[in-house]
Amino acid sequence: MICMSSQRSLLEKLTKEQLQDLGSQIAASLAQKQGCRIGESAVASHFVHNVNPLRPGEIRICINRDAGQSLAQLETPGQVIHLDVFHEPAPVKIKPLIAALAPTMRSYLLLLQVRPGNIEPHLRLLYESLFIQTGTGKGNLLDLLRSREEHSQKQESDSNGQKRNHVHILLTALPPKDCALIPCLVDAVETEIARQGIEIRKVEGIVHVEKMGQQPLPGSFLGLHPEEHRFWNLAMALSDILNGPDDVIDFLQVFSGPFKRKKSLSLIRNRNGNLRTLILSMAEAGLIKRGWFADTLTREGKELLDFVIRHRHELESQLRRMLRTVPVPQGRYRSVRNTHLKSKQKHYSYISKTTSLMKDTWLGSIAVPETMIQAAKNKILKQRPHLRITREDIKVHEREITQPVDICLLIDGSASMAGPKMKAVRRLAEHLLLATRDKIAIVLFQGRQARVAVPFTRNYTRLKAGLKSMQPQGLTPLADGLTTALSIIKNRHVRNPLLVLITDGIPTCGKWSNNARDDALKAAEMLKGTRAKLICIGVASNQEFLEELAQRSEGNVYILDSLEEHATLIEIVHRERKPYSR
Repeated sequence: MICMSSQRSLLEKLTKEQLQDLGSQIAASLAQKQGCRIGESAVASHFVHNVNPLRPGEIRICINRDAGQSLAQLETPGQVIHLDVFHEPAPVKIKPLIAALAPTMRSYLLLLQVRPGNIEPHLRLLYESLFIQTGTGKGNLLDLLRSREEHSQKQESDSNGQKRNHVHILLTALPPKDCALIPCLVDAVETEIARQGIEIRKVEGIVHVEKMGQQPLPGSFLGLHPEEHRFWNLAMALSDILNGPDDVIDFLQVFSGPFKRKKSLSLIRNRNGNLRTLILSMAEAGLIKRGWFADTLTREGKELLDFVIRHRHELESQLRRMLRTVPVPQGRYRSVRNTHLKSKQKHYSYISKTTSLMKDTWLGSIAVPETMIQAAKNKILKQRPHLRITREDIKVHEREITQPVDICLLIDGSASMAGPKMKAVRRLAEHLLLATRDKIAIVLFQGRQARVAVPFTRNYTRLKAGLKSMQPQGLTPLADGLTTALSIIKNRHVRNPLLVLITDGIPTCGKWSNNARDDALKAAEMLKGTRAKLICIGVASNQEFLEELAQRSEGNVYILDSLEEHATLIEIVHRERKPYSR
């Protein structure tokens, strides 16, 4: 994000060098075909922008839709900078807005020490390069300034009409050295919008997507009506925010009517966190109608519910594909390592590589693409008259032995884990089952005891059922959780067990005494000398305790800023299981 001050005019606050440095940062982002957030409310890029209807603070930058080609009908891409300043839905009056932009551009040129005699030609070029649109009008800035009187009359008739949620600006052929003008324009627009009594909307984040952010459709959906394509995108967005299509159905059925509710909103909130923002967003999207007595689904909302019910299996399948390839961040945690894990079992699976065929050996599994490539190379190098495959061309799969890892997730199910933290844990469990060949088990400790929510399994349906049964509440009986996990790990069918503890607090319920902390440390010592290796994942508030717990069990500790990022949890577990599987 490019930060700006909102107290004074940017041109009054910054020096020429500071402003040019700000412009260089923006120009660098644009040159890399990346969008950037400017201040609190603006986004700039060379591409089309749209708002995620279910996450109004998220702006999607559609990297396969050039703004100049899509919005200005230009032939060459990269000629237009697209700038949007977001605000609450309202008709922003354009006359005072253009009156604020014109002096801002003049002051910008004066700050750059353009000679007074040369300002007017430069200013005219800048005016001509800027197109602006609000809910009450649009046009080229130079034309709008020329016809201000005539335009003013038009605005008065339009001022009560169309409401938009952003001021839309296109800058054509703006040189990179003048990118410093962009934050000045944003500052002027934000100031004028606030003066008109309209609230600025904060941009929470930007996401680079393709095809206007639509989720790819499976083959069976290629013949759908365009409206059903929209339902597909809405259903996928809801499935991502909640915990899959089943939770989406439960959530939508809450709004069937006060006497038709099949699910309690509190249960869904317990699994997914505060849903107020989501409900408001769905109301803005026309899916929910707010009422004094109860919120209900609109006709479109009912059609969406019916769509999700009919296509839940396709939606689930698409989510599984997404979970297999979750992009992970790098190094967003601190770690303390007490051991390096090594495999103790001889059972194995295979990872294929390719190598040349050894003389007088069985062919084995032939790598067809690599063999064809080698034959083509030899045709040229050895001047063969025709493309043919000989024994020396053949490439075969070389198999590298890797060990299986059975992962037991030991999850804090206390009340403090409700919402996004538990959602991240669910995503971690599903990813591990889908992206590896490992068996997954889940032990949940909450209240006064622990239970096996999911025994070791490779069955996705069984895992989902166990995850859905996890409702955070009560105390933190960590000692009982450790002993319960150890008991299922001692099963002779469990191979190379990796025990992953995820908790945001310290134990609050003991097992053998009233001292919950000492009982947990005693249980951790029981892991020493067993096949199980403990990985502790927590936050800064319980770092000291987790380090002592890991030291007692000869395990490792990872401290995160937050347990709400499932991608970080995934990275940590993959980091630990990789050396363990060799």
